[in-house]
Amino acid sequence: MDTTTLIGRVKITLEQVGTDCPLEEMMDLCPGLTWNQMFLAIDDLSRRGEVQLTMEADRTYRVQVRRSEAS
Repeated sequence: MDTTTLIGRVKITLEQVGTDCPLEEMMDLCPGLTWNQMFLAIDDLSRRGEVQLTMEADRTYRVQVRRSEAS
């Protein structure tokens, strides 16, 4: 799977979830992706400002797609 397809798949999955999601749960929502592929996609989306990654007090990472103001 090429990188663009991989990133698109992760973003669509996040949009379908519709709320923030623990990063660990993303692995269950995208079967067939390795941890490295998931990290690559989330990192790219975060750097472009398309998702927000936060860390909770228990050190759990949560990821949420950022909605555009036009949506």
